[in-house]
Amino acid sequence: MYISMVALNTNDSYLQHQAIWSLFPSSLERKRDHLFRVENQSDTGKVTVLLQSSTQPNSSQNAEVLQTKSFNPQLENEDFYKFKILVYPTKCISQGKRVIEIHDKDDQVAWLQRKLKGANVNVTSMDNILVKSRKCFSSRYVCFEGILQITNAEQIYQALVMGIGRQKHAGAGLLSLAKAS
Repeated sequence: MYISMVALNTNDSYLQHQAIWSLFPSSLERKRDHLFRVENQSDTGKVTVLLQSSTQPNSSQNAEVLQTKSFNPQLENEDFYKFKILVYPTKCISQGKRVIEIHDKDDQVAWLQRKLKGANVNVTSMDNILVKSRKCFSSRYVCFEGILQITNAEQIYQALVMGIGRQKHAGAGLLSLAKAS
């Protein structure tokens, strides 16, 4: 895997999605094998994105790779990690036929704990972020930060690689971990 910092020229989540795809060679059989999260955003439309991908990205007309490095996480049971994740917490109602956003903070934390069931999660900070897209309505994402202790390294590794929740194409779901000292 690779972890990269990328510069984009748009605040719109749909155009960000297109710009991220432009970093990778096109193929008819290609599946999304990358996750990203907006890290910095300016009023002028400049955006810095953290990108995790299985293949190395290459700068394109729509996105500039600022730096990239190999990324091979080694997770251990019982270890503590600082985490950060931007997610779109939702729940299905009407027997899974309708999806709605979760607005209650306690329910949002419970949602995160269910998604990271291979770890004991302690949320220390949460922030709501409105993400705009010209393709669809705006969505309210939640940025969680905190400490987690891994109880099942394989489950957390899968969450790290695959991301969690909905709206991964729009910059949600990327779990970042740093060993707590």
